[in-house]
Amino acid sequence: MLAFAVVSILIFSNAGHAQGRYASTYSRNQVSDIIKRAENSSDKFRTDFRNQMDRNNNLSGSQKAQFNNNVANCEDSLDRLRRRFDSENTWWNTRNEVQNVISSSQNVNTMMNILPFRRNLERQWTSLRNDINTLADTYDLPGLNGGGWNGGPWNPGNPGGGGGGNVPNWARGTFYGRNPETGGTITMTVAQNGSVTLVFDGGAPSYATMNGTILQNGPYRSRVSRINNGIRTTDTRNNSYIDYFRNGGGGPIGGSVPSWAIGTFYARNPQNGGRIVMTVNQNGSVVLTYDGTNPTYATISGTLLTNGPYTSRVTQIRNGIRTTSTSDGSAIDYYRQNR
Repeated sequence: MLAFAVVSILIFSNAGHAQGRYASTYSRNQVSDIIKRAENSSDKFRTDFRNQMDRNNNLSGSQKAQFNNNVANCEDSLDRLRRRFDSENTWWNTRNEVQNVISSSQNVNTMMNILPFRRNLERQWTSLRNDINTLADTYDLPGLNGGGWNGGPWNPGNPGGGGGGNVPNWARGTFYGRNPETGGTITMTVAQNGSVTLVFDGGAPSYATMNGTILQNGPYRSRVSRINNGIRTTDTRNNSYIDYFRNGGGGPIGGSVPSWAIGTFYARNPQNGGRIVMTVNQNGSVVLTYDGTNPTYATISGTLLTNGPYTSRVTQIRNGIRTTSTSDGSAIDYYRQNR
């Protein structure tokens, strides 16, 4: 879970009347056109994505099915939005359906950020993501990769940005952390006046504020504390945290992976005897699938594997790799061929 959930989707209740920044600006037909653009982008993306999965020989059948299902869920949510929109007289009443579109698109966004795809497919996803973020902005919702509506850049006269200031010297500057949702990188820049800029996985910037050692991002609040060469943000609701470092190489950011550790590996799940599939990319991003369920994400920096709060050392074995837990010494052997 994120210590402050910029990428999390906020659920708002719909009122019986139109609200929001664009309530008196956009007509129903204009909003319908925005939805139509997203529908068209989604239709093309799903067709081309399915075709690429059919040609991909590096993924297992269960992985292909899961990835195709992620894309299908995104398209289905847009279809549901269209049906509800056509049945409503007030376009704001479909805000919950737009939120569902953003939620269902998050798995696709994570997948596209982590896994390598053909450039034309990546361009199509960028176009679709922009259309979804336009929808999010229209309905005053945060979108994908920091897009959509996040309250706007910080300034004293902007109530969406909140107030900040009195930031300690050790909390000022640019820091890098690992995105626990995707395994990618979060870049956070904290200014002396308390304005905070966040970039998730190389996407569009979003904005927050820091007042003293309290980080406020919309409804999410975190305590900021000092650690070696960086800072820690701790969610005030559930105490989950993210560590940020001034030097990306000094923190839990992936990279510098040895060639023998790159590729797709298979192992037996010691918990239930099932199968673990682990794909390690050159940039240090890691995709893990346990027993054919939804993928989870981790990172490898050098030979250190970080998966949430767990770390393991990675060593080379014949035709594979071994992960050894740094906490209890337990090991799992992974092989390039499924056994």
